[in-house]
Amino acid sequence: MRVSMKCPVCGKEAKMIKEWDLGPKVHIKLYECCGKKFREYIRKR
Repeated sequence: MRVSMKCPVCGKEAKMIKEWDLGPKVHIKLYECCGKKFREYIRKR
């Protein structure tokens, strides 16, 4: 499992700002790097 996500712009490790559950099967992590914010959606099985 990945500890952190890479920035799609510069390729460096992005900083995780926030994480939350959208429902019983979806978990979301919010990252920020290069002045942009992006999300990673994780489906639980």
